[in-house]
Amino acid sequence: MKLIGIITGVLVVLILPFTLHALTLEQCNDQTIKGNFDLIIYANAFINDPETFIVLDKVDDKVIISPYAPEFKYRIFKNLNDKEALKIVNEILKNPSFVSTIKCSTIKDEENAFGYELKPVYFPWVFGILEPVETVYKKKDSIITIFTNLNPRVEKQLYGGGGSDQD
Repeated sequence: MKLIGIITGVLVVLILPFTLHALTLEQCNDQTIKGNFDLIIYANAFINDPETFIVLDKVDDKVIISPYAPEFKYRIFKNLNDKEALKIVNEILKNPSFVSTIKCSTIKDEENAFGYELKPVYFPWVFGILEPVETVYKKKDSIITIFTNLNPRVEKQLYGGGGSDQD
């Protein structure tokens, strides 16, 4: 199972067309989030799901942010104002038993900010690492694709069992 995950990750990187442009993430805070957004909830399949994060996609920029994942893996709530969006973010991501803080990052290229990524930063004893899901944003024309990867250590904890006979 671990080998399949590694092979899949390598293939995705090799198959990606070179015309995609990587975007950068720059630290932000709640006060910088203003306007109307499409709210994308990734994963959130169960409480404390380590793959869960939220993206706020600006609705007025004519750029669409979309996860590279099957539709059952995410949900989109259209055209929410900043207060509604942040309320949902806090309801989903803030869990004082598992999460120490919420990390806010602006999704941008050299000139424009397209939205915000909000991820829970877990206490170290929950998964052994603070941020179990890694994200990469690639832009082609007016579409930004989110590529995600669950840390292999966390994936093994969740899906590989705890037996000593496993790799």
